[in-house]
Amino acid sequence: MYFAIAALTFGLVAGLKPGPLGIYVIHQTMSKGNLHGFISSLAPVLTDGPIILLALLLTFQLSELNWFISLISVLGAIYLAYIAYKISMGPSSISPRGNSSASSSLITAVKINFLNPAPYIFWLTIGSGYILMGSEFEATIFIACAIFSLCITKFIVAVAIKKLGEKFNPRVYSVILKSLSVPLLIFSAKLLYSGISVWQ
Repeated sequence: MYFAIAALTFGLVAGLKPGPLGIYVIHQTMSKGNLHGFISSLAPVLTDGPIILLALLLTFQLSELNWFISLISVLGAIYLAYIAYKISMGPSSISPRGNSSASSSLITAVKINFLNPAPYIFWLTIGSGYILMGSEFEATIFIACAIFSLCITKFIVAVAIKKLGEKFNPRVYSVILKSLSVPLLIFSAKLLYSGISVWQ
């Protein structure tokens, strides 16, 4: 029970905390509908498994991880800037409907999460600590509950924001969507700075 509660809490906090994936889930929910938003929110289900395995392999080599975190940060910064550009170039009038494949939303969300150092840092520190501290069953419960809580929280936040946005006309709705490119650019700049500052 302790491991489940801890994992649900970590997932809730991470889901409520603004981040690149959360912003993208909000954008997909508002621009293409709840299905796209929900599918996008499931990115950690696909990405966190490999990230956890890598974190466990590197747990005892923390002093040698500067290059890895730096590389992920720089690549993530470039990709986020690209996504921000695509969002800013969206249509000037839009309603919350989408006809494109939900799989494309998931693929982009997976790329964003893989290129975000935050999941790596969490699983390298707090996450791996809990995994190594408990039994195999407790570790499994911790991982499953953390990822479940993270995904659901991000989707609920996105749906709530979409409901507020639907009160506006299509043009204002479009402006709100395009404004999501701003926090993505800020995250991009922070990642780029973090990636470069590691070596200073």
